[in-house]
Amino acid sequence: MIKDCAVLFDLDGTLIDSNEIIIESYRSVLVKYIPEETFSREQIIEFIGPTLSQVFLKYRDPEVVEQMIADYRVHYKANEDKTIALYPGVVEGLRALKELGAKLSVVTSKYKDGAWYSFTKFGLEPYFDAFVALDDVKHPKPDKEPVEIALKRLGGADWAIMIGDNPGDIEAGQNAGILSGGVAWSIKGASLLAQSNPDHLFNTMDEIVQLVKSQMGA
Repeated sequence: MIKDCAVLFDLDGTLIDSNEIIIESYRSVLVKYIPEETFSREQIIEFIGPTLSQVFLKYRDPEVVEQMIADYRVHYKANEDKTIALYPGVVEGLRALKELGAKLSVVTSKYKDGAWYSFTKFGLEPYFDAFVALDDVKHPKPDKEPVEIALKRLGGADWAIMIGDNPGDIEAGQNAGILSGGVAWSIKGASLLAQSNPDHLFNTMDEIVQLVKSQMGA
């Protein structure tokens, strides 16, 4: 039986369905700064997961990217409240994990001020023991650094898993030497996540709870 279990969650696309506002915010910036290229919805969906800098630097120079990011955030914050929602079973799943004694952390590729509104809007903060944002790292996911910082803030664990909706989440867990899990409700599709060879592919929050429960002998 394992004494200390740590479950690390990505935020957007994993716990919170913010896909549409992300797509809309990207589209508003791309039309303005890269008018010579037409981006399909499918192309924009591919941008979900990496940091804004990682995406925009593929198309424009760093000084322009700074303004692109600023404009993205303005659009996102102005429209966020209309489009975000929790995925089914999130609160029940988090509550069950805490009742089992699991230590929980968010590991997001957003800056904290960009993630905090949705995180607190749905009252998720009581369930988490740590929160790692882009502000906290030099090397974002898929690098291992965000995962390692989360585990350190949690005081370590005998068993840990990183769960998210993007290949970068899975790879971050793998790079840190812990288990990895993908969520089948990812907008990118379970088949894409499976290509990163996660240890687990979850269809529901309850499946995550049942895995932790089996590890803790509860």
